[in-house]
Amino acid sequence: MKLKLLVPQWHYSMLLDDERVGIFKEAIERIVKEDDVVYDLGTGSGILAMIAARKAKKVYAVELDPITATYAKKNVKNNNFDNIEVIEADAIEYNFKEKADVVVAEMLDTALITEPQVKVINSILKRGLLKENGKIIPEEAYNTAQIVESRLGHIYYDEEMESRPISDEILYSTINFYEINKEDVSYTLEFEVFENCENPALRLATYTKLTDGLIAGNTPMLNPMLAIPLDKPIKKGKVKVKLSYKMGGDLESIKVSVIQ
Repeated sequence: MKLKLLVPQWHYSMLLDDERVGIFKEAIERIVKEDDVVYDLGTGSGILAMIAARKAKKVYAVELDPITATYAKKNVKNNNFDNIEVIEADAIEYNFKEKADVVVAEMLDTALITEPQVKVINSILKRGLLKENGKIIPEEAYNTAQIVESRLGHIYYDEEMESRPISDEILYSTINFYEINKEDVSYTLEFEVFENCENPALRLATYTKLTDGLIAGNTPMLNPMLAIPLDKPIKKGKVKVKLSYKMGGDLESIKVSVIQ
């Protein structure tokens, strides 16, 4: 069954990211069962809501942006789904009519910094809106860091230019979406740096576990690597970096400093 989709221009590139859409589709088809109630939070064009609705009894598709919500409503109507309710609202505050068997939330960005994934899921858990033994897609996010040679003098998404690594990549945090997570976080990271570097940057990456056996890497529209220039040159050997930010804040919330 092919879906007919109308999307805002800024959503078009998301739909073209086959790895992103495909891995969420596989997770939803594995987990959602007949008679399930599903929340799709940050529904966007409604594509994940419609995938879920092929099996679910009811899907509540919530979108804060009014323009995007209008497109989602058109898509649901054009594809003849009568078990999806598109809701223009903030999922953090919306008073759902019933609890969810499955919560789908694709409000992801590198290290969960610029999107409200953690804040929204925290709200769902605090209000007891996930049924006992209910499922969340995705389940976890794994955040890694690596020292690279900076290509720019400001924060940038390290996609096409691929900055040169000068340390190993380390895992520095695991975010479990079944738990209430702190939004303001701080870490002291230690690296073994291969060489002296005048213009180092801390590069963050996020890998997303949707469900057992399904882990998404970095794609153009799902957690592209983020490079943050450091405040001074570094020397070969052990280097410590202090990193802090607010999940659901913005890039301006990031603070880094070298401790050497």
